[in-house]
Amino acid sequence: MHFLPKGIKSTNDIFRATAERLNSYHLFSDKTIKAVTRYAQKQSEYKNYTSFFQDMGGLSVTIHTLKNGSGVPVVDIPALIKKPSGIIVVHLPMGNALDESQLYQVATVAAVNSSYRVIAFGNPSGKPHRYKQQNLTMWKRLQIAFTKNQYPLVEAELDYLQSKNIQNVYHVGYSYGALKALLESNYSDKGRVKGIIIVEPVAHSRGIKQLVGDFQSTFKPLGDYVNRTQNPTYLEARLETAKKADSAAKTLLRPINIAIGIILSHIDLIELLKVVIMKQPQAQVTVAWASESELGNDAHLKANFYNMTHSNPNIHAMRLEGDKHAVANDIYLYAAIVCEALQKSTTVDKKPKNK
Repeated sequence: MHFLPKGIKSTNDIFRATAERLNSYHLFSDKTIKAVTRYAQKQSEYKNYTSFFQDMGGLSVTIHTLKNGSGVPVVDIPALIKKPSGIIVVHLPMGNALDESQLYQVATVAAVNSSYRVIAFGNPSGKPHRYKQQNLTMWKRLQIAFTKNQYPLVEAELDYLQSKNIQNVYHVGYSYGALKALLESNYSDKGRVKGIIIVEPVAHSRGIKQLVGDFQSTFKPLGDYVNRTQNPTYLEARLETAKKADSAAKTLLRPINIAIGIILSHIDLIELLKVVIMKQPQAQVTVAWASESELGNDAHLKANFYNMTHSNPNIHAMRLEGDKHAVANDIYLYAAIVCEALQKSTTVDKKPKNK
């Protein structure tokens, strides 16, 4: 029998495989592994993905629209317990809508971290969740691409949070969503962000041609990360999305996504994070990256983030040995990263303050 963490008893295949996989990283506490594996087992017992969605409150996607006509799709999932611990705002990868596949991923994060309200916003994408409501002018798209003003990318999202009087959130983002988590934290009022959890950010600047090639190379291993969850209802949700969606190439060639690609080609992740930390010095920051990422640079990230963890106790690094950029499509690994980061944050909050 394979090794299982202390307190974990072997039950069904998905439970055992998830526990062993998470434990192999040597990054997660027994508490995190138990929370994720127990939910993985429960989730495997649903007849279909729609039953899971219904159990999570229906996962209704609405459009939050500003007075100027721009807007953003949003799903707002209440905490599953009566006394919530906080609020998580999830930012999706580029070109990803709040379709069945992404709703499944977001809802899994919510279910594992059941004491948190979870809000997620859709990105410009293809049918059937076309993002026409953003309505950014050509001038704003040019600003986004070629100036330091990326506020239009997150304006509607910040307005939604403000309209609901939501403060002290944890911003969570994967891939392009990692950039959005940092941008939204930077454009938030000082002291209003409790934590930032970024997974697999684009590590450093590169030419736009190289960036496109690197993005294309991330698609090949994606299916392996989906399949290793061993979750048939997750596969069902992804198949349902694939039936309706435009091709990835067509989605990424939309004008707004071209503008976003230009940002990603010249963004300096480390420098942006330093700016955000100055703006939100109280925020607990977790950065998780894959050692073999097509969009990362393992040596660059190790040198910078390990040094930052030594000089700033609010920063935590999680290096995912042997993984590729598509790592967050293993929904249980993604939920575990968020769960572990939240545990670190709440542990810090409970430490007595020096008088």
